[in-house]
Amino acid sequence: MLRIADKVFDSHLFTGTGKFASPQLMVDAIRESGSQLVTLALKRVDLRHHSDAILAPLLEAGVTLLPNTSGAKTAEEAIFAAQLAREALGTRWLKLEIHPDARWLLPDPIETLKAAEKLVQQGFTVLPYCGADPVLCKRLEEVGCAAVMPLGAPHWLQPGAGNPRDAGNHY
Repeated sequence: MLRIADKVFDSHLFTGTGKFASPQLMVDAIRESGSQLVTLALKRVDLRHHSDAILAPLLEAGVTLLPNTSGAKTAEEAIFAAQLAREALGTRWLKLEIHPDARWLLPDPIETLKAAEKLVQQGFTVLPYCGADPVLCKRLEEVGCAAVMPLGAPHWLQPGAGNPRDAGNHY
């Protein structure tokens, strides 16, 4: 059992909606995994229409959606995206992602903390994507984040976790 804020999940597995060859394959994988919490990149769906090819099957599957702000480069952009998601999807749950460099997708700790504090004040249940920094994670907890989702390994570092300073020519 996993408890985050006001929800209890039978599964500890979070799944995402990216990288699937088709919406049907995505839904099949989510169902087979038993995951009940699914992250959804706001930039990939049409929030005006619940008939969107990605959104519609997720709504039918009855999973808890965790919209994310991937693509936001600043706290202001992330807050705006969060407000759109809340209005369009009727959820206050949010995976806060702020990464100013689309190539590396490393989270911006300063903008993340600023946005998290404001979003919590606006009633959001915030799960920020952040670096594996215990000081930052503690600060995010102190401003009211429901949980943190620390970076394990940058997508360009294969295999396993590591630090950008050890990435050689990649960074």
